[in-house]
Parts: sequence; structure tokens; C-alpha cells
Amino acid sequence: MVQASRELRERWEPPAGLAALLGSIDHKVIGVRYIFTAFMFFLLGGILALLIRLQLAFPEERLLSPEAYNQIFTMHGTTMIFLFSTPILFGLGNYFVPLLIGARDMAFPRANSLSYWVYLFGGLFLYSSFLIGRAPDGGWFSYVPLTTRQYSPGPGLDFWSLGLLFLGIATTIGAANFIVTILKLRAPGMSISRIPLFCWTLLATSFTVIFAMPILNAANLLLELQRQLGWHFFDPAYGGHPLLWQHLFWLFGHPDVYIIVLPAFGIISEVIAAFARRPVVAFVLVAMASVATAIIGFGVWVHHMFAVGMSPLATSFFSAASFVIGVPAGLQMFAWISTLLTGRVWLTTPLRFVIGALVIFVVGGLSGVMFPLIAFDRQVTDSYFIVAHFHYVLIGGMLFPLFAGLYYWLPKITGRLLDEWWGTFTFWLIFVGFNLTFFPMHIQGLLGMPRRIYTYQHGLGWDNLNLLETIGAGLLGLGVLMFILNFWLSLRSGQRAGPNPWGAGTLEWATPSPPPPYNFRTLPLVRGAYPLWDAERLGVGLWDANDPTSAWEHQTLASDLLTAEPQDKVPLPRYSYVPLGLALSILLICVGALIPWVWLMVVGGVGAITAIFLWMRPVLEQPEQATERQRSDPHALPRWGLILLVLTEAALFGALVASWYFLQVNAPLWPPNGVRLPELTLPLVATVLLLASSVTVIFAGRGLRRGHRGRSLLGIVATIVLGAAFLGLQIYEFMHAEFTPTAHAYGSLWFTLLGLHGLHVLIGLLLLLAVLYWLRRGYFDKDRHTTVHTVSLYWHFVDAVWLILILPAVYLSPYLGVH
Repeated sequence: MVQASRELRERWEPPAGLAALLGSIDHKVIGVRYIFTAFMFFLLGGILALLIRLQLAFPEERLLSPEAYNQIFTMHGTTMIFLFSTPILFGLGNYFVPLLIGARDMAFPRANSLSYWVYLFGGLFLYSSFLIGRAPDGGWFSYVPLTTRQYSPGPGLDFWSLGLLFLGIATTIGAANFIVTILKLRAPGMSISRIPLFCWTLLATSFTVIFAMPILNAANLLLELQRQLGWHFFDPAYGGHPLLWQHLFWLFGHPDVYIIVLPAFGIISEVIAAFARRPVVAFVLVAMASVATAIIGFGVWVHHMFAVGMSPLATSFFSAASFVIGVPAGLQMFAWISTLLTGRVWLTTPLRFVIGALVIFVVGGLSGVMFPLIAFDRQVTDSYFIVAHFHYVLIGGMLFPLFAGLYYWLPKITGRLLDEWWGTFTFWLIFVGFNLTFFPMHIQGLLGMPRRIYTYQHGLGWDNLNLLETIGAGLLGLGVLMFILNFWLSLRSGQRAGPNPWGAGTLEWATPSPPPPYNFRTLPLVRGAYPLWDAERLGVGLWDANDPTSAWEHQTLASDLLTAEPQDKVPLPRYSYVPLGLALSILLICVGALIPWVWLMVVGGVGAITAIFLWMRPVLEQPEQATERQRSDPHALPRWGLILLVLTEAALFGALVASWYFLQVNAPLWPPNGVRLPELTLPLVATVLLLASSVTVIFAGRGLRRGHRGRSLLGIVATIVLGAAFLGLQIYEFMHAEFTPTAHAYGSLWFTLLGLHGLHVLIGLLLLLAVLYWLRRGYFDKDRHTTVHTVSLYWHFVDAVWLILILPAVYLSPYLGVH
């Protein structure tokens, strides 16, 4: 047994030197990097918050100029939402999801590394704006028209929109990785009803990201095209509409609240179960409540826009939906309280933070259910009452659970316990400091203090409240420093944690602290939602170590979606520099778009194409332990990943097509005067070409599966020719269009939709050329063709977007009198 463990450790030993620094793809290393980087951004965001509070501590303070104040509060909000909240929770997920479900790594280790590097470079890109004194200053939701070039001529808002596009890539990749990992890499016996609640919340969050983040990307794409190229999407004088930005932003923004708080709710569930010494009451209902929250969250975005003026019917619908969103959250709250009341509670620092989170979140929820009351909402909109509510929800719903999770799980990461006395002291500093800071803001809002003002006059009734809030912010900051001190002391001289210091029931506590590189010597056999409580000894119920499927190679297990029955082994790469190269290429594209230097964007694009080619390059000689299913299964993990990518891109195109219809409905004429109705001959010919290309790519795949390599080559070549012909027709139509993208919103969206689709066609052609090259080299045959099927799926998606979304909207809807 000792010899076997030594051999396994040697196979999984992480790389050293430069490979460890730049090429590591171990989920635990990446998780720690996420947590550390996000916490650094949290400290930066906290410093910005303290500057805000110092500026507002006294009336007519001159610590900050109006311009500096606008930049600081914008970057504070952007940092806390996009650079701290979601990334640090994703960091905990990166570290613990494989441990919680009995896997040895994430489904896509290289994609995991890519998401981190993109996140790091995106954050540095945003903060580099301070180096030139032109940080974003439009608020963290950047309402137009104030963020257009006319009113914000500097590069600050370009940093913001390009930076968020950059960060959106990281978040989306991470979400797809979580989905496939949780659904396909679970230990034997961990059926879907036994998935840990933290994983359930991450699953719901990740699906929300897949559909919500592309909407924000669409909004930022339109904003950047208007700022950089003078196109018109939000300018009413040219057929645009400023409310288009608000609809797109809040279609992302409200689900983003649940993207942030749902994983934190999962932490609450794990901590309560551990310290109540019993399973969470109504386990399945709590899991389903997370899913329901994620779904309902997409239906209430308009409650952020009640003040813009809408029909009574629309207002009533979204008002009712805003009430409904509280139901699943209330269900979870009652389940947690019931678990504590019926358990044997062990009061520790993690549980103190959970109890504090429940108290604060309830206060935030009570203020939140006031907003569906339209009369009240209009009175407090853009006042400090909103600021108070927002922070009670997000700090109660995310920051306190985060500290609970850190005190709960850091012993597993470091092998050392944090000091309980320091932990209690930290909790009370943060709890008291938070409430001193944000509860008085409710009163300020009711007294009429608007948000985002950089100073105020004496005698308005806000003076003492602002001073109290600044003192509270200082206490809150001191509490964070005490946490850092406690962590540092624990690393130096903390008590050793052991495998399971809390006596918890989930699988991460079945491993040593910290876990070995391979996580589990033998993959566990799960018999319940809390497997460690279901076995008298940790050795009971573990998969047979003598089974070669379970133990020795650099691989993990793929399992059935519902039952978690073992299906196959999944080989895992050891390290790779390709993710870093791809992230740097994307950074070059963003910097080139900012300056703007087209040549730099071209260099970045070439680098990205090269990195993707290296990433996808198949291995001619399969490992000996690879099974036939691994080589040829059309439902292998890469195919799952591409399906999620397709869903993300479909959401992006859906948001842009919805923007087309929104502007069409609100425009007096669509197309505008002087522009004829679309000519249908070329689009119909292009449609025939795309449909034919789908047939030929199917022909190629079938030929390969049947061992007819020549037939497959013919099908791929025919698909490339048909796709190139389609792209040629699009270029011809661009060159002969009777309007320009700068003349009217119609032309702006026309060129945006067709140009973006053409870009996807071009990407598909490059992928097909790579497949053709590899096919000619003999990399694919009847037993190895997963890559061919994956690329075929992408090509079918490109065709479907044209047929279902673009053709009806751009070419047919003007004939239907929709204007």
C-alpha cells in the first residue's frame, strides 16, 4: 500500500521551476491563486472605499476632486463586483469542487489555467488606467449617454468596457468548467440528489453565467463600437435608444446578484451542516431553491428601471416577479434555521460569521422587498437607501459567508487551524463596523441624500451619519487586517488541523490537510449526501484500490450525469504553457483596441490562433491506458465544453438580435428614410450554401466513423469551399451596402450582426482547415474522431445562428411591418 501511494505521488508530482510558476494546471494551485489575487483586489477595493468615506466624513471636504471621486467610486464598485466577489468564490470552487465530488481535478485543467490568467491580466488592465490618471468614471454600471465619447472623451470608459469584455472570458470559461466537472466527474454513487450543496449552488451560478455574461459582453461591444468607431446604438438622433443599455446591463446585472450570493449560500449550507452536526433540513428543496433563484433572477431586471417610465402592465408584471424572487431565498433561510435548531450546535468562528450573514441578509432582504412597491421605489431611487440595501445584500449574502468559508476551509488548504480567539475578535470588529457603516445609510436615503455625490453642504441632517459611517468603515477595515494577522500567525505557529478537524461529513475532509497532488488515492464510493457520516471508518465504502480504473494513472473518472455510475477514465494533462500564451494574446488584442493599434490586434489575433491550434492538436499515439470510448465517444468532455460555448455564443447573438428588435420597435422608421428594404437574393443564396455545408460536414463525419478517410477528406474540403463562398458573399454585401454603420442605428446593428457572424464563420473555417491538416496527417480514424465531431458541432451552430436569428431579423422582419 505504501509503495502504491509512493508511485501514485510520483505520477502526480507537480512540476518544479518555471513550469510550476507559468504552466501549472493543478486545480488546487489555481484555486489558491484565484483566492490570493481576488483578496488583493479586495484590499484595493477596500482602500478605495475608505477614501470615499474619508471624503464624505465631513461636509464640503476637499480630500478628493470631483473627477478623482468619480474614478474612485467607479473602480470601487467594479473591483468588488467583477474582480473580487465572483473570482474569490470561483477560487474556493476551483480548490474544493473536485475534493467535494471525489475527483482528482477539474474537467478542463488547461481551461482552468486560462481563466485565471485572463482574470489576472483583465484586473491589471483595468487598474493600469490609474497609471495614466484616466481611470473609468462612469459608475460601475456606466449608463449612457454619459459614458459615450461625447460626454466621456478620455480612455477611462474604454478601459472599463474592454476590461469587462476581457474578464467576461475568464468568468464564462470558469463557469463551463464547473458545469462539466460537477455533472460528469462525480465519484461512483454520488447521484444527482447527493451532490453537495456548495456544488449545487456553483452549478446554478455557472448556468446563470453562461446565459447572463454574454449579455453584458454584447452591451460592452456596442458601447465600445459607438465610442471608438462612431456607430450609433444609444443615440436617439440616429435611431438608437439610451434605454437599450439599461435593458442589456440589467439583464446581466440582476442575475449577477445571484451569481455572487448563490455560491456563498452553498458555503452557509456546508458550514451549518458541519457545526450543527446533522444534514441540512430539506436538503433537496434547498438545492432546488438555488436553481429556482437562478431562473427567476432573469425575470426581474426591470425593477432596476421603474423610474425610467414604463407601461402600467409592464410595471405590474416586474413588480410581482420581484416579490416572487424572495420565496426560494426564504425557503433556504428557514431550512438553515431549522437545521441549527434541531442540531447539536458547536459555536465556532465559521458559524459566527454564518449567523452574522443570516442577520444581515435578512435586513437586506426586508429592505429589498420594498422596491417592488412602485411608489416607494421612485422615492428612494438613486438615494443612499439603495446603497444601504445593496451592501446589506451583498456583504451579508457574500462577504460574511466568505469569511465563514475561509475559516472553515483554510485549515484544509494550509494544514493549520486559525486561532479561535482572534477569529471571534475579527468577527465582532467586522460585524459592528459593517452595521455602523451601512445601517445609517437607510436613514440618509430617506432624508434625501443622493448617491454618488462627492460632497454636501452643512446642515442637511447628514453630517453626523456620514461621520459615524466613516468610523464604522475604519472598524470594518481593522477587522479585515485582524483576519490577515490571524492567517499569518496560523501559518507560522497554528495548531495542526489533521484530516477532519470539524468532524464534517463531506468528501474533502477524507483527505489529508493539505491534500496530496492526486486528491484521493482511491476514488470513493458514495452512499449519501454526507458520505463521511455514512461510514464508521474512512476506509469503509472506498473503491477497491486494486481496480486499475481507480488508482494509479494521471487520470480521473467520468461518470453518468444522473446516477454517477462509472463510465470511463479521463486522462489529465500535467502542465501547459498554452493557456498563458493565449491569455497574453487576448491581452494584446484588448490593448490594441484601446490605443487603437490595428497591428497590435493582428499580432494578438495571430497569437491566439496559434495557441488554439496548439491546444487542439491531437496526439497521434494514444496512451496505452486510453480506452476506445476515450478515443471515439462523441459525448466526450470536449464536446460538453463546446456545447456550453455554443450556448454562450447563442446568448450573445440572442442579445444582439433582441437589440435589433428593440430599436426596430422604438424607431419611427426601420429601415430609415433613404434605405430600401433588404434585397433577398444574396441572403437566400448564402442560406443555401450554409445548409449545404452542414450536409457536407455530416458526410465527412460519417465517412470517418466508417473508416472511409477519403470520403471524410472530401466532405471537409467541400464544407470549407461552401463556407468560403458564404463568407465571400458577405464581404460582397458589405462592400456594396447603400448605407454605412455611422449613418444610423440600422446600419450600425446590420454591420455588427453580420460582421460578428462572419467572424464566427471565419473561425469555423480555420478550425476546419486544422481538421483537414490533421486528417491528412493521419491523426484521425474510425476510432479517434472526437475533435472532428466537436468542430462539426461548432459549424452547425454557426449555420443555426444564421438561419434562426440573423436571417429572420435582419432580412425578413423589415418586410413584416415591424417598426
